[in-house]
Amino acid sequence: MTRRRAPLALLVLLAAVVGALPGVPMAAAHPAVARPAAVAGPPPGPVATPRVQARSFLLADAATGQVLLARDPARARPMASTTKVMTALLVLERLPQQRVVTIGPGPTRTSTPSTLGLRAGEHLTVRQLLLGLLLESANDSAVALAEAVDGSEAAFVRRMNRRAAALGLTATHYASPHGLDRPGHHTSARDLARLWTVAMRRPDFRALVATRRATIPGPRGPRRFANRDELLFSYRWTEGGKTGFTNLAGRCLVASVSRGGRRLVGVALGSGNAFRDLRALFDYGFEALVRVRLARRGQVVAAAQAGGGQGGRWQVTADVDALVRRDLLGRVGLRAAATAGGQGGAPAVWLAAGGAPLAPLPLRPADATAEAAESLRPGPVPAGARSAVVDRFLAQQAA
Repeated sequence: MTRRRAPLALLVLLAAVVGALPGVPMAAAHPAVARPAAVAGPPPGPVATPRVQARSFLLADAATGQVLLARDPARARPMASTTKVMTALLVLERLPQQRVVTIGPGPTRTSTPSTLGLRAGEHLTVRQLLLGLLLESANDSAVALAEAVDGSEAAFVRRMNRRAAALGLTATHYASPHGLDRPGHHTSARDLARLWTVAMRRPDFRALVATRRATIPGPRGPRRFANRDELLFSYRWTEGGKTGFTNLAGRCLVASVSRGGRRLVGVALGSGNAFRDLRALFDYGFEALVRVRLARRGQVVAAAQAGGGQGGRWQVTADVDALVRRDLLGRVGLRAAATAGGQGGAPAVWLAAGGAPLAPLPLRPADATAEAAESLRPGPVPAGARSAVVDRFLAQQAA
């Protein structure tokens, strides 16, 4: 039995009906693009978003500052002993680690479970106190170091707040060098990621937070303690981290990891299990995302693609690379930026995937000799290429 072909009149009618259907307005402003050749093949199934308990969290690519996943990253929250990241940074900037500190009466009045049991008159080096501060999370060590830098805890706290302002930590305010619950003592996941990035640029800070165990002198024999960051012992790619806990703050943690040339920074504030939260976030960052070149320098795009700009063509002024979730590679497009327009009258737009911003697209008006506008066609990042900064606030190489 042979099939009967549809009459020509019916085909014409179907074409007319399809042509009459309303267009999708987002298609021009958010064009989909093909999957890059580096990940050719059938699209993967949906990538599961990690389950995270923390009230606020942030996962970022340390090299470019690209935020990969976040929840309430700008909300101010109690930070507990992650406070000691700032304390250690300021101490390292002001005092040599071999300097000997004589313990005064201030540290001995810090009666909480997290202490070294410092006694007035004993002598410890700055390094020994920093090990107590960052590994054991000792609150009396925080007070001793604050007094060694500025003579008093109050003066040191003022220094902490000046430095927070200089770093642009707008949601951060300190009331102590240790982080016990006090009114007005808070930070945000975004601010803490920024502070951690700044501290980790220092080799001396990196060496301290990567230390697993330490022994320092004590009046009744050596004080021995292990780093409270469980990731150092359970997550093989961990570079270091700082924990925190109070009843008000919940479990807090900031840490960085490195695997296969990819370095990630994670923050969890107000969690029931911050270690589990960051492990899930780091696994997501390593396994669910692929780095691709989303646009290349000199490429010409139409204004309709560039966030709905008015007329004309625009030229991409720099290569743009970003980490994209594997199952969203075919859904990368452009969207208008929340901020003001770009340079030279160019529209301010971001590359986005699945509604999540990936990286800004730098544009300038195309000259008359530029090639015709073309679709975005992501591809593999050339070997040895260094991806440009996406978020200077969070990027490792930012000033």
